[in-house]
Amino acid sequence: MVKKGFRKIIFIAIVTAIIIILAFVILTNLGSQGLVAAPGVRKGDEFTYDLKGFWSSTDPNAIIPENLQQINMTDWFKVTVTDVTSADVTIDTIWRFSNGTEITGTGNINVETGIHYPTNGFWGIYASNLKANDFARPTGPDRSTINQTSTRNYISGTRETNRISLELKYYDANDPTYTTTWTEYMNTHFDKQTGVLVELRDTSVYTNPDQTITLLWTITNTNRWIV
Repeated sequence: MVKKGFRKIIFIAIVTAIIIILAFVILTNLGSQGLVAAPGVRKGDEFTYDLKGFWSSTDPNAIIPENLQQINMTDWFKVTVTDVTSADVTIDTIWRFSNGTEITGTGNINVETGIHYPTNGFWGIYASNLKANDFARPTGPDRSTINQTSTRNYISGTRETNRISLELKYYDANDPTYTTTWTEYMNTHFDKQTGVLVELRDTSVYTNPDQTITLLWTITNTNRWIV
């Protein structure tokens, strides 16, 4: 009876030790994931962009989209970080046009999930220190991964930059023939340390009407480094 009781005590001790070890591993992994998804921006950071749009078509009946014409009236687009709480980044935006008018807004981006508000607002802030093959949005529905990390030259020196390259295909659900399609080629470059967008080249090739639209965002100024 003593031996059986002793074996039982040993068994319980081993099981308890395994549970403690597993709990430690799980908590450690969760902590590491949290660090990976931490924002690299801080309150007061400012990022200014130049916006351009390009359009071409072989269809004589095609016309330049109105929103593209609006983009080409841009003087600058400025993003200011107003708060950082855990994985959430709150921002103010100013879209200034060449005629002196401005559109102001506020937004929020979660760098872990990629979920941002408003849904048509600025989304170009990622977690800091991501590397090749990491998920761009570690816990979000977007399973895009970082293609590579390279360096970019600025006046203040070189900085590591992450790139996401995507090719996405769409079709117009309202077209029963499924002949109205377009392919989007998106190349996103963002600063590794801050996680902030530094260049976006987004080209969409349409079949009906035949046209190609390219949107280009380029950072022109920031108080984090000298561009």
